Amino acid sequence: MMVDISRLKYRVEVRINDDEIKRYGPFNEQKAREFFEVEESLGGTARIMRLEEGIPQRWEVLAGCGDWGDSSGRTHEEKRAELPAQ
Repeated sequence: MMVDISRLKYRVEVRINDDEIKRYGPFNEQKAREFFEVEESLGGTARIMRLEEGIPQRWEVLAGCGDWGDSSGRTHEEKRAELPAQ
């Protein structure tokens, strides 16, 4: 049985601590939501990400639980990485 790779556009990110985020996937949407629900039920910090169509490696947050730092869903480390070098 061949897997339709085009449907595997979702991943789940789980925050382990302030410095570490584990990424799981790629998944189809149903499997990503099931994985996320388990993390949420355990009281973890997790989020579902979807690869945006036509934009290479740009991920959109679909749902999240726990503290990711701000309302954008980005961690402090991710925001720092976006700042221009001085």
